[in-house]
Amino acid sequence: MNITRTFTISAIGIIATGLATAVSAETEVGIHTHLNNLIQEHRAASEPLANNDLNRFYERQGFRDYLEAYPVDQLAGDFVWEVGMGAEYIGPISGLPIKAMFSDYLPVPEGPILDPEKQYRIGFAYHGANHPWLVSLADTAVYQASLHPNVRLEVIDSEFDDNRMGQVIDNWIAQQYDAIVLWPSREAPMGPPVDRAIRAGIPVVSLDRRTSSTQISSEVLGNFYANGLQQGLYLNHVTGGAGKLIMNRKPLGSTADSIRTGAFLEAIGDHDYSILDSFHTDSQRSVAFDTTRNALQAHRDIEIVFNTGADEGLGALDAVREAGRLHSAPGGEKIIFLLNDDSREAVNEVRNGNVDMVAPYTPLLGDLGVRAAIRHIAYNEGLADAPPPKQILTPNLPMITQEKMVIDGIETITPDEWPYSFGPIPRN
Repeated sequence: MNITRTFTISAIGIIATGLATAVSAETEVGIHTHLNNLIQEHRAASEPLANNDLNRFYERQGFRDYLEAYPVDQLAGDFVWEVGMGAEYIGPISGLPIKAMFSDYLPVPEGPILDPEKQYRIGFAYHGANHPWLVSLADTAVYQASLHPNVRLEVIDSEFDDNRMGQVIDNWIAQQYDAIVLWPSREAPMGPPVDRAIRAGIPVVSLDRRTSSTQISSEVLGNFYANGLQQGLYLNHVTGGAGKLIMNRKPLGSTADSIRTGAFLEAIGDHDYSILDSFHTDSQRSVAFDTTRNALQAHRDIEIVFNTGADEGLGALDAVREAGRLHSAPGGEKIIFLLNDDSREAVNEVRNGNVDMVAPYTPLLGDLGVRAAIRHIAYNEGLADAPPPKQILTPNLPMITQEKMVIDGIETITPDEWPYSFGPIPRN
């Protein structure tokens, strides 16, 4: 079912907002800079990977080209993120509690924007209105728009159909919308429609994943590189540098897959690991369940399950549990589960000792995309001296583990210390 919704402040029940007491950064230079330094070290040392089998896989998949093109830099406006920051409210779509960690990043004052007598129209196109990560993304975009009574946000689910998303963008171009914010599933197909919007004078902001457009107004780019790197650093720390793994990955050609998987291989590439199977599971829990079940039937010696997202990781865990294989690694050891995306269910599985680590990657950045769009509109109308940056990086975040650990200078966060998880609340 298509979802088209227009939200204004009068249509949304909003509860408390505020800024929690910030906690000191864990490292001397801050987690963002420390992880950037580690990324640069592993980038420099990764040509070629010392493990020949991993290197052949790495080169065949073209990860180096993706990683070299992915920006690793400081945050826009010298923003400094600390655990505890962010507004709290109820998601206007999901009805779930949200603590939006980046609500103070590139801020826009609450209330009418720009010309208070004018209504501004912003289109928000994304995929997957039934996926918890993407619902939370839309939650934060809608909430931000609701703070500005003269902003009308149209939200459309393109249902993982690139052609449909292109048609939606073309429709907004024809209606002369003031700005467009989108979550593109894949890079290449979204380049042409984005370019058409830019030529029409409409600023476009992409969230999380990139498009192939070189003209796009702003890209809000997440901490993919830090995600994959930390998965590898954690694995090296707990295994001593050896093991047999399977991989459940996001769609081929997506930014999330290429950067996370490539960075993971950079981190483990000088050690004695081997890949038994690698699957693209389309970010679907059910698909990851099937691929993992098949891998369990084919291999009796799986020690590690690498996942590029929470849903695929939880699907893999479901399959391992159903097969009674959680403690089937050689010597009766538990299979190690590495996940990204800090959903409440995934973090709870860390708390329960079933998932070993989660590298947080929040969907709670739709608000940042809307604020960037507002700033572009202000610049287009001559009400700002400069537009927002073309590349808006979100902060690198520390990994979540059951107990506190220090891994390559990164102090991990326990589940009870992490206030930003998203999605349905687990029963247990």
